[in-house]
Amino acid sequence: MKKQKVVILGNEKQNKHDLDAIHKLQEGLGKVDQFPVYTPDLEWFEKIVLTEKENSRKKFVKELSLFLMIALFILSGIIVSFYQMPVVFILIQLITPIFIGYYTLTRFNKKVKINE
Repeated sequence: MKKQKVVILGNEKQNKHDLDAIHKLQEGLGKVDQFPVYTPDLEWFEKIVLTEKENSRKKFVKELSLFLMIALFILSGIIVSFYQMPVVFILIQLITPIFIGYYTLTRFNKKVKINE
């Protein structure tokens, strides 16, 4: 523990200093008490909750529809490639798991190296 320097004031100076601090604190607290306090009513909170629920529902519907459109596009592309060019379909089916495994291992190794 470091040694701290303590300045000892005379009793009169210390008492005056303490009284001044107490007086300033009381003035400050008096000013804070003068501010009006507004507490919103229950309807205001319910309105905010309903608005947030509506926004989250809209966001969910938007994200779900985007996901379904992209999934439909990918699946239709796979089906078309399966019927039109089976060799390309088989190559995609072989390359995809290899790529996913390679990507996962490299990301995992980066995390391990960073944490060491």
